Amino acid sequence: MNEDALINPENKELDRLLLALRASNEGVWKWDLEANEIIYSDRLLSFIGYPAEEAPHLFHNLSSLYHEEDYKKLQDCLDEVFSPNGPEIFGANCRFLHPSNTWRWLRIRGACIRNENKQVIMLAGSVIDITRRKTAELDLEEDRHVLNLLVESIPVNVYFKDKESKFRMSNTATALKMGLPNKEAIIGTSDHTFFDAKHADKSRKDEVSIMETLQKHDGNLEKETWPGQPDSWCITSKQPWLDNKGRVKGTFGVTNDVTDMVNIQTRLVNVAQALKDKNQTFKEELDLATEVQQSILTKHIPPLTSSNYTADFTTEYIPMSGLAGDFYEIIPISESKMGILMCDVMGHGIRASLIVAMLRGLITKEVESAHQPDSFLYGLNQGLIKIMSKAGITMFATAIYIVIDLESKLITLADAGHPLPIVRKGNTFQQLTPPGYKAQSALGLVPETLYNSHTIHLSMLSELILFTDGIYEIENKDGEELEIEGVIRLLNEISTQEDSQSHSIEKLINSLRSYATQELFNDDVCMVSASFKSS
Repeated sequence: MNEDALINPENKELDRLLLALRASNEGVWKWDLEANEIIYSDRLLSFIGYPAEEAPHLFHNLSSLYHEEDYKKLQDCLDEVFSPNGPEIFGANCRFLHPSNTWRWLRIRGACIRNENKQVIMLAGSVIDITRRKTAELDLEEDRHVLNLLVESIPVNVYFKDKESKFRMSNTATALKMGLPNKEAIIGTSDHTFFDAKHADKSRKDEVSIMETLQKHDGNLEKETWPGQPDSWCITSKQPWLDNKGRVKGTFGVTNDVTDMVNIQTRLVNVAQALKDKNQTFKEELDLATEVQQSILTKHIPPLTSSNYTADFTTEYIPMSGLAGDFYEIIPISESKMGILMCDVMGHGIRASLIVAMLRGLITKEVESAHQPDSFLYGLNQGLIKIMSKAGITMFATAIYIVIDLESKLITLADAGHPLPIVRKGNTFQQLTPPGYKAQSALGLVPETLYNSHTIHLSMLSELILFTDGIYEIENKDGEELEIEGVIRLLNEISTQEDSQSHSIEKLINSLRSYATQELFNDDVCMVSASFKSS
């Protein structure tokens, strides 16, 4: 129903309310209790997924419409409004059961009109779908929880300060050191709140210098002077706190209290060095994990040969940060037969790298089925789901697995939600589209997923490129993504008869850097190219 049908010319107050709601682009509803009728705007109907003639009454039978954790909140709001001295307005955020059998977060707001006996005779209000916002909030809450677990588990003082050197966040250990009951109490305070002016002024001067020069102060031994308390000693490392755009937000630091050790003068140097090393342990462990992860990649793949064909390979691997979620795996099957797995794990950093390690372990278990791409992906999917269900978390990975058989002159592939490869025939690149191809679920999401295999004859191509989304999700200065079509366009522009596949990959990377803002990639870049020549 068009929103104009909700307007009641006889009630100017309600008229203005509904006009304002319509201007906000929210769904609008009106419930006439005297006529026992409720009507909805078209936008509201689009939110709840029902046509007008089938739409349920949003305020009847709440337990059948809303999530069991939410409908009581809405019922309590309605009960308060319907009481004689109840409020004029109400609101609740509830999960609504959509006809697609999914939960949609709805923000429901309303206001009432009463008669002279204070009885509610009409309710009107708005509804807006806030599913995306709520999902983002829940994801952010989980990330914050993980960060908090990490910060709270570190046996040192960890803190973040804004540009004014006021505490924005810390772990509990820092708050206890300052004599506060909990870490919430430290927010908004500064070193001047706790230390004497001399020490606090020096700390402020150091932090201003860090923000201006973007140079960290690493492992400084400092004397802390407190009013009315004995002096203490600590080793402090401070760095500039930058947002994801590289703009300064303040500083963050890690401090170890070394008072007892400094008092033992003969052991001062050794103890200070030991604690400095301890401050570096976390970074060193991450660096080591990065080195191990990257060293496992087969960067130089030997040629594959048979009496019919020769295949040469080139790889490109550019992680966005230390630990990456993108990887490829080379699986030798025979002298003329090889499997290549390209995989992209959800997210980045430690969580994604752990899934990468799990998948590599599963690859070892499934190596016997490596000659059959559909069975190989089925085994990886089942193994990953089993691990994730035990851990109680949801993670997934897109993947594509191909088997190159030079003797039979065939390439067989199976895909798990991953972009299909780009192929070259002659001097022209295009994305491979096998007949009857249908996208299938990523690894780790749907148990017992049966993957399909597709076969391509080597005569149909001269080069095949496997890749992850890092090469096409780059943005230019106007915020426009390149997309796969743009990558293919760049490949066709740089392609010549003389180009070897290694040259074309190298030139593609240069073209991608030219397209990207500040020549930086937004995500991990992972590519494997196979070039075929007949004998």
